Amino acid sequence: MKERLRNSLLKIGGQHLKIVESPKSKTKKHKKAFTNIVNKLKDQHNRSNDLHREFGIDATWYEDNHFQIIEHLIIEHYGTVASEAIFWWVYDAPTPKEEDYHIEEETSGKRHIIRTTTQLYNTLKKLKLFKKE
Repeated sequence: MKERLRNSLLKIGGQHLKIVESPKSKTKKHKKAFTNIVNKLKDQHNRSNDLHREFGIDATWYEDNHFQIIEHLIIEHYGTVASEAIFWWVYDAPTPKEEDYHIEEETSGKRHIIRTTTQLYNTLKKLKLFKKE
C-alpha cells in the first residue's frame, strides 16, 4: 500500500519529489513497535513459564540464546536504562493489572504507576529514558 502511494506521488511530482514523514507519525510508529515487541516478549516468557509449570518442560536451555540475542538488540535500540525497565516489566511484573508496579524517579522520589505496556512506554518517554538517536 505504502509503495503504491509513493509511486503515485512520484508520478505526480516527478523523481525529485522528497517525501518526509511527520514527527507525530514517527512517534506513533515508535510507540506501536515498542508495545508490540515488549508484549510479544512478555507473552513468550509467560508461555515458557506455563510450559514449565503445567507440563514440567524446561525450555530454558533452548530459549536462552534466543532471549540473549533479543535482549542485546533491545539494549542497542532503546539504550541501557530503558532496557532495564523493559526487562523488569517482562520478567518481574507478572500480573500488572492485579498489583501496583511503579517506576520511581531517583531525584524526586516520584512514583509512576505502570499497569500496561503503553503506560511503560509513556513513562519512559516522559522521563526521557530512551536512548538518544
